[in-house]
Amino acid sequence: MTHLTWVIKFLETGQGLPCLFHFLTGFYCPGCGGTRAVRLLLRGDVAGSFQYHPFVLYACMALLVEALICGSCLVRRQFMGEKQLRYLPGMERRYRWWVIAGAVIVIVNWIVKNVLLLAGIDLLLPLS
Repeated sequence: MTHLTWVIKFLETGQGLPCLFHFLTGFYCPGCGGTRAVRLLLRGDVAGSFQYHPFVLYACMALLVEALICGSCLVRRQFMGEKQLRYLPGMERRYRWWVIAGAVIVIVNWIVKNVLLLAGIDLLLPLS
């Protein structure tokens, strides 16, 4: 009966596939809320997106910064006459910090959501 309820809820809400970790344990996995966060961000609801999963906004910001850096390198190549496309110095260190910050955001988000869930506060309500 539980699986049938799962399928009916999926068909009613259109939320995507339910989380198996949440289904089995009752706790949220580190990625729970990510799909809803993307949907809210695409609708323009930044605060709602952050509530469901802050990593989505972080990833968008990181991609934007890296695109700006890459664009500046392309401009420098075009107008400065450089032969090769070279990124700014410290690229490896910068990427390492992007990854560490992203991992910290995911872990803290996971802990906070589950602690609040134990306290009776559910941050990941279905979207309407």
